[in-house]
Amino acid sequence: MSTISKSTRELYRNLRLEVIGIHSRLRVLRQLYTSQEIVDLLDKTAYLFFNTLRNDLIDTIVLMANRLLDPAKTFNKYPNVSFQKLIDNLDPAAYPKLITSLKDILDTIKTKSKRLKNWRDKWVGHRDYDVLLGSASKPVISLMDIDEVLLWMGKFLNEFEDVCQDVPEINLYNNPLSADEINEIIRLRIKKPTPYENRPFLPGDGDTIIELIKKANSTKEKPNY
Repeated sequence: MSTISKSTRELYRNLRLEVIGIHSRLRVLRQLYTSQEIVDLLDKTAYLFFNTLRNDLIDTIVLMANRLLDPAKTFNKYPNVSFQKLIDNLDPAAYPKLITSLKDILDTIKTKSKRLKNWRDKWVGHRDYDVLLGSASKPVISLMDIDEVLLWMGKFLNEFEDVCQDVPEINLYNNPLSADEINEIIRLRIKKPTPYENRPFLPGDGDTIIELIKKANSTKEKPNY
């Protein structure tokens, strides 16, 4: 395994899971709310529930993305699970080029996240008084905004992975390990670079809900003889 410390591996693992979690929620959002035919079906089935789900998915995605852009510490005291924290955890003497590259990518992410940050600051993380009263316009956001931010977040992780990824093999002959030790190595392994936006997900997402609703409707519509 590479010389990255255990605490940095834990941080990387959680950052990676956060990015994957955003992608999984965005996938459901797309499946349920980008087709007018599907939106009409959901409104007919349970308008209040699916409208609430849509708003909550957007808000959660924005909050999760913005959390990754937090400083390394809040109030210079409380450490955050953030990209800046990962940069700060790296040894400048061992990884000078990687640190510079990650800083550049993070600057790009922040630039492209202005709408997401505005949404969090004025609507999700805080409820802006003027927006609530209608004297200021409500923040706007689009799937394209989210897509671009996530693309660069993937580049950030891929840059770290490209330099720090571990050799996949575990040598059990020269260095015998217990099952717990092997599981820990696997859990904290730094993965090889991957296109996070194309990552496959397990079944049971928005498409499953749509199929169940369609099946229920078709059953109800069958005449009884």
